[in-house]
Amino acid sequence: MPFADNLAARMAKPDFWPLYLFDDQELEAYEEAREDEEAEEEVFRAEFLLDRGLGLRLKFEPGVGYVDLAVLSPESAEAETAGWDDMAHFHPHVMPWPELDLLCRAAALHDPALRHPGPMLALLLRFAFLSEDEDLDAITPLADAAFAAVRPTETSGGAISGAVGVREETRDWFDLRDLRGAGIEWTVRPDGCRAVTQHDRDGMPLYSLREPASDDFPFTTWSRLLVRAAELLDAIRADPAVHTAEVQAALDRCTGPDGHQNLGPLSEALCRAGFSQTALLRAVSEPVAVAEAAWAVETLAGLGQGKLTAAWFGGSPLADSRSWRLSLTLPAAGRPWRFAQEIAGELSAALQEAGLGRAETNGSTSVQSEHGGYVHRADHLEVLIRDDLPGGVRVISQLLHRHQPAATAVLKHAEKPYENIPLVDPST
Repeated sequence: MPFADNLAARMAKPDFWPLYLFDDQELEAYEEAREDEEAEEEVFRAEFLLDRGLGLRLKFEPGVGYVDLAVLSPESAEAETAGWDDMAHFHPHVMPWPELDLLCRAAALHDPALRHPGPMLALLLRFAFLSEDEDLDAITPLADAAFAAVRPTETSGGAISGAVGVREETRDWFDLRDLRGAGIEWTVRPDGCRAVTQHDRDGMPLYSLREPASDDFPFTTWSRLLVRAAELLDAIRADPAVHTAEVQAALDRCTGPDGHQNLGPLSEALCRAGFSQTALLRAVSEPVAVAEAAWAVETLAGLGQGKLTAAWFGGSPLADSRSWRLSLTLPAAGRPWRFAQEIAGELSAALQEAGLGRAETNGSTSVQSEHGGYVHRADHLEVLIRDDLPGGVRVISQLLHRHQPAATAVLKHAEKPYENIPLVDPST
């Protein structure tokens, strides 16, 4: 496996993924526990390699809530940072979904122990974002299956069609990284490398080193990585074993909407033809999730990325999803010191229980007093509401009325036109 021993063991512990996904409560508990134990700071690393010395390196420091993604190349003595994620000055918009999927496929071909969808996709998904014309029907099953592989539950993400829900981790990523309609534009630099820019800053902002004039993004190395990944996948189609009549007939049966029911004959045909690519043979004979078999058949049949996944799984539960980002301001006068944190925790729990979103603290405001010191004036909460804005506002209103700050709290949209939202009186 591509993980350092400490990361492989740590990923299996219950608190790893909440920490990695920046759960506020887990990060706070982790920090307090480390201070009590006076323990050294943990640093976890993983490398996802293709061949020819090309690959990606991930570094995660839970003590400071920091994740770095760098690209590896034999031409560079040091790994070159492509992006990072933290809770202050993040630049996580490294690549569009198709590039991440491509790299995961190529890495799985190179290292059969690294299954796709699986740990690589789950760990690197935070560095991918959605831009125009990307197909959620093709994306959602892979993201769900990746998190099901690393965080198995009774409702893992391998079901075909009929799946009415989506994993919480997938939905969180969608809410944080959906830049469709946000003015994202892909351009080609004079050196032939793709870059991304944003011509409309009113929506979700782009935070990326990959802007056209950037000197900080490793454009040449990144382009070389993508080219090599595509070559590794194209080489599969060049294998004579894939073009035997029996394999082609089996592939034809697998590429329809119910093609997942015909994987057995395809596996047998590939074996008889002498096909020896371990990752793909296993993906069609013993897939950990149906989504794994889908990308394997796409590769063998020369289909576009995600085409078969979308056909097998049908419409994504996220297709009609919508999110609203709200700002909630709570005056601090007369309130206990941790009042805002307690409200945020209780509100987030209530919203999550109702399937309506989450909330977290987002700083505070202080003003200078006449005596020269500073007075705590207000606390700010960031609230995400999913799919049902009136329902979310009702939950917020009920909690605020229960804790008495409803008369002075201010709830408003955090995006243009920044309109105030009236709180609902739960007694009426």
